[in-house]
Amino acid sequence: MSSDTLFTHPFGALTLRRWPHLRDDPLRAWDGADRYLLESLQESSQEIPAEQGSTAPLLILNDQCGALTLALIGQRPVAASGDSFVAHAALEANAADNGIELSALDWRWADQPLPAATAAMIRVPKELSLLEWQLAAVSAALPAGAPVWLAGMDKHLPRNLVEVLGRYLDQPQAGLGRHKARIFHGRVPASPVPAPAAAWLDLPEQGWRLRVDAGVFSRQQLDIGARFFLQHIPAGIDGDICDLGCGNGVVGMMALKQNPAARLWSCDESALALASARDNIGRTFAQRDVQFHLGNGLDGLDQQFDLILLNPPFHRGHAVDDSVARMLFRHARRQLKPGGVLRVIGNAHLDYLTVLRRQFGKVTQVARNSKFIIHDASL
Repeated sequence: MSSDTLFTHPFGALTLRRWPHLRDDPLRAWDGADRYLLESLQESSQEIPAEQGSTAPLLILNDQCGALTLALIGQRPVAASGDSFVAHAALEANAADNGIELSALDWRWADQPLPAATAAMIRVPKELSLLEWQLAAVSAALPAGAPVWLAGMDKHLPRNLVEVLGRYLDQPQAGLGRHKARIFHGRVPASPVPAPAAAWLDLPEQGWRLRVDAGVFSRQQLDIGARFFLQHIPAGIDGDICDLGCGNGVVGMMALKQNPAARLWSCDESALALASARDNIGRTFAQRDVQFHLGNGLDGLDQQFDLILLNPPFHRGHAVDDSVARMLFRHARRQLKPGGVLRVIGNAHLDYLTVLRRQFGKVTQVARNSKFIIHDASL
């Protein structure tokens, strides 16, 4: 085992890789926050109420690649919850690599209620809105006084985290730094704390009101890239359209409006994004043929498409990385019908043209402004 994949922790060691597996992946599947959480649990194990410790699980939220869940599943009952299909797939792949059985794991997607538990460990997510939503859910699922540990890498933590924790936990405290990470601790309050309300975006020019759940991209306002993309959604398609990386569903909604006879597939790796898209499309286009797919890009779908619409991310977690975009281009190429088109928008500084030309026979520029370029790519 190499130092890049070997994760040593207080309860043993694991071989961990990110998923999907990339050759020479520069990103490690664990970090100091994972190790700090496990060390803190070992040092504070007496805080878990004895009367519940034998049956109620320890709840783990936002495990990135299984470092926390796999380290603990042989030590005690464990439940886990997360929003990312890719993170869950990494958990399953790393469990198989380490010969660990997951049949006893109580897994909940982020849009499902949390199970009863005796304590919680939380990786601080990238989006603070998701953390607030999860803390409210923890306050409802766990008994009063149950301990909650949180951790994140120093460079990624919001400055007002203790203030935020004080809205949802009793006695929130910041611990000392360790492994370039920081630990936080609090207790579940006597009464559940109401979850923050969902965000709503109004598009008066369309007469649409969009629900945007916690952690879903562009909660405060529709981002300028999406607004530009909406102006360039093709019309006249009576076949199959895919909104790949659908987020709150607005691009797919425009595709439905522009193409009254088309069928739509809304695809995302975020359970909460799909929940938002399902609600928004269901309220606005209740009679249309729409399918929703939680997965890694188009993996798991046999459907071929006449049009694929894509606004790809250029981050993987906190790291700037175009590997997800390149993967989604490959998926699109694989699942276009003969004569089908991938329409993709990207920041002008990203060289998507070169990448697309490596995979597609024909690439043309549809539109551009000072910040974004839209390309069509076909076989």
